[in-house]
Amino acid sequence: MVELKSLVGFLRNSPFLILMGFFLDRIAMESCTGLVVVSAIFGDHDKIRQPKGLGFRTLDHACFYMFVDEITLKQFRYHNLLSRKTKEMRIGVWRIVKVLSGELYENPAMNGVIPKYLVHRMFPNSKYSIWVDAKIQLTVDPLLLLYSLVIKEDVDMAISKHPFYVHTMEEAMATARWKKWWDVDSLRIQIETYCENGLQPWSSNKHPYPSGNKSNSILV
Repeated sequence: MVELKSLVGFLRNSPFLILMGFFLDRIAMESCTGLVVVSAIFGDHDKIRQPKGLGFRTLDHACFYMFVDEITLKQFRYHNLLSRKTKEMRIGVWRIVKVLSGELYENPAMNGVIPKYLVHRMFPNSKYSIWVDAKIQLTVDPLLLLYSLVIKEDVDMAISKHPFYVHTMEEAMATARWKKWWDVDSLRIQIETYCENGLQPWSSNKHPYPSGNKSNSILV
């Protein structure tokens, strides 16, 4: 097995290194020229979910990639989702790519953010991309999703509004209250930085934007 380290990100010394188990992984990522659907699981915090409702020719035009760490990969093999006897790293439609665990953050949530926002760097030749959080299961063909939300509307990106909060401050307070993030001081500093740089509560004056807070579980 040939191991390749590929720097991901804008910085030369990016802490996020993708460990390619095979040279073909890198070739395949660069060869994905249409739509790429990307997700990630770190720390075995989610289960892999197969998309539903795929069209007959969808896999001819869309690539599906799931980035995982060593812990998650071991669980896949423990539950016989991946065989140790085959070199193919694939579960259903998802092609599995292992990330070098020694270069990851301790918090799995922070690791997931990196490929989420750097899809364009990892798949430089893809025309379109869809990020799907591992907790989400696609129930609509991603090609239909892409056409109805982006191509038909002639926009660059589609993202849904947050189901509960319209202002970033509300979500930050809820995150601290429900202890979804352990470092409350870092949340406070982050919000203070936003406010110092002009963040204002959402109001009707900001129409046509229906909310100042977005849900980024799916990015098209």
